[in-house]
Amino acid sequence: MFPGINFDYAGAAVLVTGGTSGIGLGCARGYRDAGADVIITGRKPAAADYDADIDGMAYRQLDVGNRDALYALAGSLPRLDILVNNAGGMQGDEWQPDAFDESIAVNLTSVFHLSNACRDLLAASDFPGGASVIGIASMTSYFGFEMTPGYGPAKGGLVQLMKTLGMSWGKLGIRANAVAAGLTHSAFTSVMFEHMPEMVEETLQRQGLKRAGVPEDIAAAVLFLSSPAASWITGQTLPVDGGFSTGMN
Repeated sequence: MFPGINFDYAGAAVLVTGGTSGIGLGCARGYRDAGADVIITGRKPAAADYDADIDGMAYRQLDVGNRDALYALAGSLPRLDILVNNAGGMQGDEWQPDAFDESIAVNLTSVFHLSNACRDLLAASDFPGGASVIGIASMTSYFGFEMTPGYGPAKGGLVQLMKTLGMSWGKLGIRANAVAAGLTHSAFTSVMFEHMPEMVEETLQRQGLKRAGVPEDIAAAVLFLSSPAASWITGQTLPVDGGFSTGMN
């Protein structure tokens, strides 16, 4: 899946929320192809409801905005080595009070609850380099965007949450890190590519690498951070953004 790179996750138990499309699916495929036992979640009732390559993965229906469902999912797992908190996205017009609250719940609160619910499973892991919690952050973790008054602060909070988990759970053998994705092709960003070409062009102009990302770009960083090669890395956020966060307008 990643030219020139071979990951070995044989026997590892991995949970990827929102793993049916985009970055989540890229991560799930990466772990699956590297030998892991992968569970993905989505909002639809069954795996057959998705037109995606999810062969070889177990599927669980999950609404990440439902706290009880998060704890129930964690309680149903026999073991876990890696948790990838990927599910999320903008929740309509986030300047509206209900949409703002929903965005915080989906993009930040759910990450805390699912991670916390999985803590004991992760602490019991014997995966080389330690168990991992991974969060998918965003350029909105660092920069203000008018359209994301809920999503952006939630992603900023996710960065801080990974710092807190990294410091707090290291003694349990659990590492926590995030990947801050730049402009990446996915269902979430399709509206921007299709209807906001000027915004895409402005983003690419700021970047050092003049292309948008693909899910595999983010997945490669996620698999690195949860691998034994990153065994002394915790509490960090790695921007994978084509250089956007280092550029100037």
